[in-house]
Amino acid sequence: MYHCGNYFIKNNQLQMFGEPLNKAINNKQYLPVLTVNENKKGVLDVDTVKGCSAGMKAYPDGGCYGECYALKTANLYGKDFSVSISRKFMGREHLNTVTRIMNSYPVSWYRIGVFGDPCHDWQNTITVCNALRHTNKIPVIVTKHWYELSNDQLVKLRNLKTVIHTSTSGLDTEIEIENKVKQLNRIKEAGIKSVNRVVTCLYGKSQWALECKEKQDYLLSLHPIIDNPLRARKSNKHVMNGDILLVRKSGSIGGGKLVSLHKQGVYLGRCDECPDQCGVCDDAVNYSNDKRKLPMQVALFQDKIEFVYVQSVIGSGYEEDVKKLALEDGIAHRAARKNMQIHSAIILKINGAFSGFMTFQNNEEVKEFCLLQSVIKPEYYTDDLYKKMVLEVISQNKNNFPAVMTTDPKSKFETPKLFGSLGFKTYLKMGEFHYMVHGELADVRMKLLAHITMTNVWNTIKADWLRLKKEWNEKINESGTLKGVINPTYASRDGCWQGLNGMANVVTGHSHNGNASVLDPVACEVVLRFFMPKEGKSVYNPFGGGVQFGFVAASYGYDYIASEIRQNQCDANNLICEHLDSAKWIKSDSSTYEPDGMFDLVFTCPPYYKVEKYLDYDGNPPEGEINSFSTYDKFRDTLFAGYIKAIDHLNNNCFFVAMTGDSRDKNGAYYCSEAETIMFLKEQGLSIYNMIIYLECEFTRLAHAKTTLNTRKFPKREQKIIVAYKGDLSKIKDHYCKVGRL
Repeated sequence: MYHCGNYFIKNNQLQMFGEPLNKAINNKQYLPVLTVNENKKGVLDVDTVKGCSAGMKAYPDGGCYGECYALKTANLYGKDFSVSISRKFMGREHLNTVTRIMNSYPVSWYRIGVFGDPCHDWQNTITVCNALRHTNKIPVIVTKHWYELSNDQLVKLRNLKTVIHTSTSGLDTEIEIENKVKQLNRIKEAGIKSVNRVVTCLYGKSQWALECKEKQDYLLSLHPIIDNPLRARKSNKHVMNGDILLVRKSGSIGGGKLVSLHKQGVYLGRCDECPDQCGVCDDAVNYSNDKRKLPMQVALFQDKIEFVYVQSVIGSGYEEDVKKLALEDGIAHRAARKNMQIHSAIILKINGAFSGFMTFQNNEEVKEFCLLQSVIKPEYYTDDLYKKMVLEVISQNKNNFPAVMTTDPKSKFETPKLFGSLGFKTYLKMGEFHYMVHGELADVRMKLLAHITMTNVWNTIKADWLRLKKEWNEKINESGTLKGVINPTYASRDGCWQGLNGMANVVTGHSHNGNASVLDPVACEVVLRFFMPKEGKSVYNPFGGGVQFGFVAASYGYDYIASEIRQNQCDANNLICEHLDSAKWIKSDSSTYEPDGMFDLVFTCPPYYKVEKYLDYDGNPPEGEINSFSTYDKFRDTLFAGYIKAIDHLNNNCFFVAMTGDSRDKNGAYYCSEAETIMFLKEQGLSIYNMIIYLECEFTRLAHAKTTLNTRKFPKREQKIIVAYKGDLSKIKDHYCKVGRL
């Protein structure tokens, strides 16, 4: 027995000291004192209101549907159910006693709205829930919303982590259903778990019954639901005339054995055996492996989740929904644009309502599958749900193209971690953005190369460029070492300006690799991938020199022929590429050499006049080696003669690419080889299509400048890649592969 001021609790019922209850309080009305009871179904009843004045006023004959179970119980105990009585705590001791009693029950929740509708005193209901928050039990409130919750009250109930059941039925009027559905949505939008508690029936065939069934079907589509079959008397007029059909359910608990079951599998047992727990349990998975006989009712908050494919957001009917949610999210705001809504999408619907989206593009032309913008409404978002939506999008990738996605750590949704958990791999990092692919990294190599170049200034000291360069050089060195080639990377020349007066000697005081420089294999790869036609097969390189372009081209399976005047260079390169089969260096004078057949790409990186020395096995330049000519004019004319041969063997609608640089004469003036190369190619009828600046390391140039600036020479840290086109420029879009979305 627990004492609470002038009251005491015995057998979980609150009673009064000193005089009989019927003298203390009118015995036709409920006590205004809060009590806690457990009913036959295992529900912990903590009603903040007993009685239902609004319901009885609306339906004086038997209460709602003529079958109000609470009214029947009130009549049994002589209570006036038509008067709503607010039930409160009678002081601190009373609260402590109720709390102790509640804590003695192992259930995780309690119900408000068993024998009365709490809407008659929402403020008292909130006060009670707040006082009982220390029980760590979740309040489940059942109401018909005779009186509406204010916005402020909704916020308070959300903070108290309540679950609100809105009691509905096909027996309700159209106006009642409209109001209840409105409240269902208001509660959900307020961030509260909102359950549609549908009093269901198995209806007959009359017009009245068919109309009720139509309303019931509509209500059952508004998930999450509790299917709550009507328990009716045989004497009910609608039962007697066949509008409502009853069955005897011997296993049901509470309220008699006759129920109107529209669905035979509806659960009618004790609450502690139910996986739903009236919406308290988010996940009924733990019950799925239970060896006990399981109830048939679906778990409430395993919401009804649908993924709807639309070929284009525009025309789908979801345009405004997508736009509104995209703008609210901010990061996905591009999805609000019409030029982005042309793309396909997976629309997320939860319990029939639009709740999120992910747009995507299945690009047949580029052969890639692009995941674009995505958002899920905050009240529904979970990592698991988002993953399901992404997997649903990927399932639309019928051609198994590489699926690409740009992730943003700032996004709640599109994070590298989440996509990594789905098998996506990062192929490029730019700032905080991760460019990822669901597929092989080789599938997005073109995108990677596009990102690290992007404009006509190629900065070769960025991290990704250096990473790729290291990978290529390791492959070249490994191959050369196996064939006994000394310093395989050095079996090359050009690109780094290491002449006797160049940066290496100036900065370090001694030469490196005999003052020979090395062609950048990443530049070779970018040129090859961007300027080889999609049906192209072969490359010709006049004044071929180093191994890099041939190694890269043959690694991609292209046929590669280079004419090179030094035997030692040809021998070293051919050994390094022997295992690749399709690359060959032919000892010849490029100015007179006639290659066999026609080619789909010409690439050349010739000597820069008087910058380096090119020696053969005997330690001397071979006869005809252009860098050893006595005059620049002879160097230039011989070089251009070789270019003419190459152009003659270049297929129409193909590119001629020259990686070149200027050098200075003995007085310090530029020879202007770059400019003359451009004019020469124009004179041969080619179009100058790109002039790319290839930027090298700045540090050594800065050191060089300490000497050269005294004579007003600014050290050169760039080379030019001149891209010329032979043919009709309008055909480029037809003959060359699309890069795809960047």
